[in-house]
Amino acid sequence: MLYHLFQSIRSEEEFDELLHLTFTEHERAMITERWKIFDALDRGFSQREVSKEVPCSIVTATRGAKVFRDHKSAIQKFLDVWRKP
Repeated sequence: MLYHLFQSIRSEEEFDELLHLTFTEHERAMITERWKIFDALDRGFSQREVSKEVPCSIVTATRGAKVFRDHKSAIQKFLDVWRKP
């Protein structure tokens, strides 16, 4: 169901609209924060450095680091997209 919903998006504006309808401002910020954490970890930052770079708490950086370790290859595939302007 969600796959088809997201697949129906035809523009960045529609994507933004769907995100705003689906997630709160805080939830959208948390998603962005998570990908910033993944990016910093992939660039070799320590968890403490990530917490300063992003910025976020050490606990949040640690949680992100665990997901990053457990799913590194999948995350790296999407980081290529994340890093494109």
